[in-house]
Amino acid sequence: MPVEDLLAPAWQDRQWSQAPSGPARPGSTMTLPALHSLACEVAVFFARSEVTLSSAQQAVLAAVLSRDERARAERFRFDEDRRTYVIAHALLRRALAAQASVPADSFVFRVGEHGRPELEQPQGARRLRFNLSHTRGCVVVAVTYHADIGVDVESVERRVEHEPVGRRVFSDAELHELQALPAQQQRARFFDLWTLKEAYIKAIGQGLSAPLRAITFTAAAPDPVPVRFDPPITDDAAAWTLRRHVPFAGYRIAVAWRGDHAQRVRFIETTAEALLTA
Repeated sequence: MPVEDLLAPAWQDRQWSQAPSGPARPGSTMTLPALHSLACEVAVFFARSEVTLSSAQQAVLAAVLSRDERARAERFRFDEDRRTYVIAHALLRRALAAQASVPADSFVFRVGEHGRPELEQPQGARRLRFNLSHTRGCVVVAVTYHADIGVDVESVERRVEHEPVGRRVFSDAELHELQALPAQQQRARFFDLWTLKEAYIKAIGQGLSAPLRAITFTAAAPDPVPVRFDPPITDDAAAWTLRRHVPFAGYRIAVAWRGDHAQRVRFIETTAEALLTA
């Protein structure tokens, strides 16, 4: 993510939520906005996860998750991590339900190429693509049709040894740009570059096995962020669009998708409480 004065998102919504309309019905379709109603090709939904939820509210959110997802949530040692996981996966299912107009608990996921989660979808249907990311305090889901897409969110307060990590994952040009900044700006730029790298490698499904130092982002430039690929990467840089967003103070989001720069993206805030309503 960039520091705030470098951020120039194409679209920005302060908040979206639905007013309660009676008791929540597990498995019902949450009417988060659909791509066609937003007049965009990519939607990025985000929410705070540092919220107070009763046991009953958390159970309502978990009701749309699969049995395996609920079992995994229960294995988290800390309540905060369990709550973050449940909110993130409820948001994912609600966001997908808004696009497909089916119940949120009806989605079945499979492991795609390179271990990337994909939706099981009917033959001939428009291919709905997604990516999810969460960190303590914030969850984010990106959705689009057909295109490879990746998203990442990070807290700039996360403890990271910037210099040794940077030497392993940043290109020489990125390191030079980072080290040229005043010390007080380097933390934000580090996470600017890191979220961009994560978003791209998640979009291509390779994860940290990708040659990260062969990817160079010009993070000081306005969005869409310029990218250059060096060998051994043979990808076409012109085929990618990368944009950034500051959802809340102290957090950074980056989204990457295979599509031209004319495609529109909207960043939409919702709440865990809104996900309870149907």
